[in-house]
Amino acid sequence: MPLVSLCPSVTPNPTDPSDRLRSNLDHRSPESLAYSYAIPGEPHAAAIARTSVHNALAAHGLTALLPPALQATGELVACAALFEPGRVLYLSVGWQQEGEGVRIVLWDPHTRHVDAEVSAKCAARRNKMLYLLACVVHECKGKWGIIRPTPVREGTRVWVNLPRQGAADYAAALC
Repeated sequence: MPLVSLCPSVTPNPTDPSDRLRSNLDHRSPESLAYSYAIPGEPHAAAIARTSVHNALAAHGLTALLPPALQATGELVACAALFEPGRVLYLSVGWQQEGEGVRIVLWDPHTRHVDAEVSAKCAARRNKMLYLLACVVHECKGKWGIIRPTPVREGTRVWVNLPRQGAADYAAALC
């Protein structure tokens, strides 16, 4: 059966599409790093997220940043999965022009608590769970933070900025 296209300017090519894929990934620039993933809020999700971030950074020539980026990703996903087990989490990894580095953001659907005391305890628990993340980011001379839910926007976002040089120095010190 012949291939048919509804678009008159498209001529179907019966060859395997992988024949046209580029084998050299070195030309992808760090500035084009922009990926988002929906991750299940389950224990195994941290490993899946780390693999996805590893592949994205490697494809953009950012292997020197892998150790801290993977540590941060694992911590973010593990924490969010404990706050919202079984719910969908959203992870994004991208290039941040300011500071020349990688930005990782994890969103979970954990909403604002009505009771102020419960809300404070919840925030303290999350901060305590992210202590290792804070240490890694500090060693990389980066920044991180939590954007708590507002009445207009539900869910919690935790972001991490890892500057290229600081993250590379941290990774080199691990060896």
